[in-house]
Formats: sequence, C-alpha cells, structure tokens
Amino acid sequence: MSTNTFSGFDLPEDIRMMRDAVERFVREEIVPAEQALPPESRGFPEEVLKPLQEKAKKAGYWCFDAPTEYGGGVFGHPPPIVMYASTPEQIEKYVVGSMANADYGFTGIAESTGGSDPARAIRTTATRTDKGWVINGTKMWITHGQYAKYGVVYARTDAGVSAFLVDAGTPGMKVVRMLPVLRDHWPTEIHFENCLIPHGNLIGTEGKGLELAGKWVTRARLLYAARSVGLADEALRIGVEWARERDTFGAVLATRQSVQFAVADSRVDIDAARWLVWEAAYKQDQGRDVRREAAAAKLFAVEAASRVVDRMMQIMGAMGMSKELPLEGWYRDLRVARVLEGASEILRQFVGKAELGPAASGKKAKA
Repeated sequence: MSTNTFSGFDLPEDIRMMRDAVERFVREEIVPAEQALPPESRGFPEEVLKPLQEKAKKAGYWCFDAPTEYGGGVFGHPPPIVMYASTPEQIEKYVVGSMANADYGFTGIAESTGGSDPARAIRTTATRTDKGWVINGTKMWITHGQYAKYGVVYARTDAGVSAFLVDAGTPGMKVVRMLPVLRDHWPTEIHFENCLIPHGNLIGTEGKGLELAGKWVTRARLLYAARSVGLADEALRIGVEWARERDTFGAVLATRQSVQFAVADSRVDIDAARWLVWEAAYKQDQGRDVRREAAAAKLFAVEAASRVVDRMMQIMGAMGMSKELPLEGWYRDLRVARVLEGASEILRQFVGKAELGPAASGKKAKA
C-alpha cells in the first residue's frame, strides 16, 4: 500500500496507476487464460501458469505487499507475514529465497480440534532435545501444503505456543492427503511424527507464537476483504452487462424493478466494503493497530460479496450457474472465505467486544 495521504475521496495517483495497470494485465492476460481452461479445471496447469508468472515478473506485478529490501514488488510469492520477525539468517534463506524462486510457504495453525481458538485447540507439540526440536502432531486445512518448500508450524512447548520453520521433505513430516472442500483449491492434512528440526528454526521467542500469528491473521483478513471487493465488483459488471442485453417478455431485464433493486443493493454493498478495506489499509500503513478494522472489513466484505454474486447469479438464471462463467466458482470460494482466517461469528464477537469494552465480559465500568 502507498504511504501517501488520501486526498479527499481519491486514491493517490501512484495507486490509481498501479490499479489500472494491474486491471489491464488481468483482463488481457489472465482472463483469456482462464476462459481457455476446461470447465472442470481446479487451477492453472504448470504449462499455463509459468508463462503468466514470467509476464507478471517482467511487468513488476509480483509481491506488492512484501518489503522491497527482500525482493518485494518484483519476484516470487510473499512468505507468511511472521517471517519478517525472524532472524537475518532465516530471512535470507526463506524470505529472500522464497520471493526470488517463487516458492510457496504454508502456515500450519489449524488442527482437527478447531481453528478459531488456537490457544486451546493446538495439540501439536515441539519438544526441545540436545539435537533440536522434535515435532509431533497433525495440522489440518493447510493451503499450499502439497507443493510448499517450507512452512511455519505452530506447536505447543513448555513456554506456550511457539512458531517453527519446517522444510518440506524433513524426515517425519508427511502430507497425508488432500481435503476436498467446496471451493476448487483443496487444502491438505500434514502429519508430524518425531520430526526433528534445528534449534535455530524457532521463529522469535519461545511461547510467543500466538502474538506472531495475530499479525499474520490481521494481514490475511485484509487480503481476503480486498479480494472480495474485487470479485463482487466484477460480478456486478457481468450481471449488469447481461441485464442490459437480455430480453424477457418483450423488454430487456434492465427495465425490471427487481433487477434494478438487486443492482442498487449490490453497488451499495461494494462501495461500503471498499471503504472499510481502504480505512483498514490506510491505518495499517500508518503503523496503527488495525485488528478491529481488519476484522470489520473482512466480515462485511466477504458477506457483501457473497450477496452480490448470489444476486447476479439470480439475474442471469441458468447461465449464472454455468461453469462457463466464473460466478459459481466465486460463490463457492466466498462461502469458504466466511470461515477462513476468522469465521464471521468470531469476527462479530471480536468487533462487538472492542466496542463494548469490559462490559462485554460482565464487568461494570468504575464510577
């Protein structure tokens, strides 16, 4: 994000230029590649993905949210946000290397015991020995686990929950299975059995892992919120274009009041969500605590985008459900997003407690 101050209701010029350039790249390069895929595809095959990645690198559309001193803005995939709190040696190996080589890293927090309450749900353990840390346990719903080069694994130690770096292929670490879910991209289950890693693979301070995870979750919520705004805006464009051209009972759909109301409600949803995202991102650029703002933005943007996509599918009827269009895939993806990085109920509780203060815990304000 830019560090420039907003001028009235306008984005800074550099952000507008970047937005327009990225939109052109998406429409001219990515959308045609998506449309050429078979309807049953769950992602780009390597022979399609690699050329797109190379074009993105050359254009500079890569790792916008990563610090430039580590290679951000030019190459690779951004690492888990907690990596920026690691040692210089860890940064050189995992952060710089990850972005330079376009390597994926995974974040292992959730387990079968739950994901919304990691302080109590984490059962994976890390035991310090003379040879290093020994990790035992199982992580669930891990994105990129099947092809990640490394991961950040949260495990319980004597001092509390701690964060550790684990290289893919380490003896004792195994991707057990893919977990079929509603959306096209499936997460994985990863098992650790006496998985030995060096002492130096601890990130930060032992027992402070959840503090690191909190920073990662805040950033992830903002990214989900921003992505949801983009999906909703494009869904509205597709639906409006259809309503302007489609004839029913002797008139175009755009003349129907029900369609006009659906479009109006969708525009309001999108604009409101966009401002929540901008506010949270702007405050984060200033180094402020944006946990409440990020929670509110993710909560509203994801649910608003779900409503928008649902309305446009309704306007388009059978075509809206067709895999020839992206709407049905976005609908499934957004349904999953209502659970990831903080379910809607958890976010509502968080925002509500932030507003109510101690009273939310049954404590009366002092006279």
